[in-house]
Amino acid sequence: MKGSDLTITVSEEKTRFRYVNQQDPAPLEITQSVVFQAEDVERFVQSISNIAAYNNIRFTDYQPLQSQVAELVTNPDQLGFLDSARELCKKYDWALRPLSVLFATVIGVQ
Repeated sequence: MKGSDLTITVSEEKTRFRYVNQQDPAPLEITQSVVFQAEDVERFVQSISNIAAYNNIRFTDYQPLQSQVAELVTNPDQLGFLDSARELCKKYDWALRPLSVLFATVIGVQ
């Protein structure tokens, strides 16, 4: 594959590559990019709003979670993204399910 790129887009499913056969001697470069869809972020916000209402959690208590998630999803290539996502799951354990769904492709299903 001289001078060409292979691009694969996957949404809502995991993709696994078992074999990559490269016929030329050029090095194989693998990169990964994570893109969050607006609908997924909206679903997350609605889910935590519903959970907060059901559990009588004040907006001021879950608003920082919304802000931190918004910051993470706008820049998923930032250094420490994975650690930040995991910390949110620990800190806001009441929102573990929506966080796990949103970040499933990055941190795996909890």
